[in-house]
This record gives sequence, C-alpha cells and structure tokens, in this order.
Amino acid sequence: MISRGAIAALLLVAAAPASARPLAPSPEVAALREEIAALQVDRAIALTPDQARALLPVLRQAGAQMQSFRARVESPHPALVAALTRARDELRAGGAVSEATEQAIRDAHRSGMAAQRGEGQALRKQALAILTPSQLQALKSVRLGPGPGFPGGPGGPGGPGGDEGPAGAAPARGGRRLILLGVLTSDAFLSLLEARGR
Repeated sequence: MISRGAIAALLLVAAAPASARPLAPSPEVAALREEIAALQVDRAIALTPDQARALLPVLRQAGAQMQSFRARVESPHPALVAALTRARDELRAGGAVSEATEQAIRDAHRSGMAAQRGEGQALRKQALAILTPSQLQALKSVRLGPGPGFPGGPGGPGGPGGDEGPAGAAPARGGRRLILLGVLTSDAFLSLLEARGR
C-alpha cells in the first residue's frame, strides 16, 4: 500500500513543469563566479601583452558566435521543427516514429550545427596558435573554483555534493571545453585581456 506521503510526493512531481530548470544564482553571485574563474585562467596562462592583444579579437568573435548559437537554439531551424512535429504526429497516430522521420530529425540537426562547427574550429585554431605549449598545458589543467556552483567544487556539478556526476568527478571533456569557452569569452576575462594588452 502506498503511503499518503508518497502520494503527495508523486502529485508534486507530476504538477511540476517538465521544463523546470535548476535555480540560477543571483546576478551578484554569477558575476563573482565569472570574475573568479577569469582571474584563475588569467593567472594560469600568464599571457604576454602581445598575446593578449592577438587573442582579444579571436575571443570576441568566439563570444559573438556563442551568442548567435544560443539565439539559434532558442529559435530552432524550421526543418527541425517540421521533423519533430511529424515525429509527434506519428507517435500519436501509430505509437512509433518512422525511420524517415528519424533521419529527417538527424539531418535537420546536422545542418544546423555544421556551419557553426566549422567556424568554431577555425577560431579555436587561431586561439591555440597564439598560446605557447606550456600555456596550453596550463589551460588544460586549470581548476575552476572554489565553492558551490563551480564544476568540480564542493556542491558544484561534478563535485562532492554536486548534482551531476559522481563525487569528485570532473565534467566530461566536451562540458569542460564549453565551461572554459564561457570563461574565455566572458566580459570579466575580456576586460583582463584589454588591461594586459595596453
């Protein structure tokens, strides 16, 4: 027999919107975390003024590309919307999505990502060409933190008490790259580069 508490918990879960996301930190906390991460990366790679001046336009362009990507995700490609709508209709009508519709979804997703990936790779190569091998190694090994909300930090994703991954585990390679790209294109890091490049 199911207890009243279990029923109440099930009703709360069922009533929660499917798109519910974890709560975001306050703007003040987010800004402090951004600044701490930027300082950690800046100290780890110790760019010269010439490197800072060379890297600044590349990172600004990468930041613009990230904003463009976010905008595209928020307003998806019409072919993807059409394919997903067809999948939903097929599920409603017959309980299964056809192979043709699955392929249409994959094709729409790939076409939306292909141009973005090519431009991103070119920017990555430009940025990597500016750094020395020791700076690249320092960038790979920099640990962001401390504190809750930082990947690998206590209470942060991938850290002890965090909500993703086993305790002490670092974020997946692709996740770490995205986090690092976010730091490198943040206003806090770009401000540090501007000051160093003067």
